[in-house]
Amino acid sequence: MLCACCGKNSAKLYKRDAEGKEITLSLCAECYEKLYPERGEGGDFFASFVGGEEKGEKCCPACGTTLAAFRHTGLLGCAYCYTAFRTELLPAVRYAQGKLHHEGKAPSGLADEQYDTIRELVHEQERLKTCIRAAEAEGDDFVARKLKSRLANINRRLYGGEGEE
Repeated sequence: MLCACCGKNSAKLYKRDAEGKEITLSLCAECYEKLYPERGEGGDFFASFVGGEEKGEKCCPACGTTLAAFRHTGLLGCAYCYTAFRTELLPAVRYAQGKLHHEGKAPSGLADEQYDTIRELVHEQERLKTCIRAAEAEGDDFVARKLKSRLANINRRLYGGEGEE
């Protein structure tokens, strides 16, 4: 993990109090000292701020993303992170969505029927195009016109009056 400030050096996780809330910073020792000079020299003092595996920081077993890294970036590393950090993520989900379960739109009961009808119409459309080409190749204009009329009806049903000829 790189320092969030300079983006060059290897970073450690430091916990700080800011406006009554504990925040976790991903900084190298050099940037930490520049940002917080009141703390003096690093040494053992920095060890008390270190998160991660040294302090038993929760981490995703699949990708290795730590909870502190998620809190810093707001990004999870993989789909399994949702399971690994479930307890910690629930308040964030509740805050963002207002609820913990999805209440979006679901397909109506007619969706399956509509899909089947459209699929059948598309298959019939392709079959008619093949038959029209065959009738035109044989020179049977009467059959070709009849098939084109049926194709036009299917196109109107599929495309609402706009369709392929």
